[in-house]
Amino acid sequence: MNQPQTILEYLQKNMPGYPFDPKLDGPFVEELIGDFDHINILEEAKAFRWFHDNQPAKRYRNLRLAIRRWLNNAWARDRSGIT
Repeated sequence: MNQPQTILEYLQKNMPGYPFDPKLDGPFVEELIGDFDHINILEEAKAFRWFHDNQPAKRYRNLRLAIRRWLNNAWARDRSGIT
């Protein structure tokens, strides 16, 4: 389900304002997959992007942390059965 290369390509090419850095994002994505293996990370990244109306999420100083928190919230919703 979670293919690292697909997620990396999405962050690099489709996430407006994302500060893509292969040295940081390779390990970042691997960690996300390890921590949130039961969540479709690509679909959640798309939801994050469109939640921000396909605009750079300027309100976040650290976009990686914002995405991680988004995934953590998705994980919490999944565990509680909230849709």
